[in-house]
Amino acid sequence: MKNTIMSMGSKLFLLSLCLISNVYAFAQDAAGATSQTNAAATHSSESTTAIPDHAAMWFNNPIVWIAGGALVFILILVAILSGRNSSRKNEVSRSTTTTTQIK
Repeated sequence: MKNTIMSMGSKLFLLSLCLISNVYAFAQDAAGATSQTNAAATHSSESTTAIPDHAAMWFNNPIVWIAGGALVFILILVAILSGRNSSRKNEVSRSTTTTTQIK
């Protein structure tokens, strides 16, 4: 039991570490993406196809990233907890009855 708890603790620690590092990486990339978008918008005025600003707006919204991260975390948590509970419910018992005839 203690080993299971320690194993779950280390898995949750690694999961949270990965989530935090991804958030940090996307936060660093957001400043560069804004300047590149503005530069692309100024150069795209010469071409016939321009990317509208409202199409990229949802991608840069931090609320979308927070809600998406929370949703992924909840799904992973449900998967872990349902797997743990299903192993307890599936207990198998077996009984054997033998009959012998003596002549």
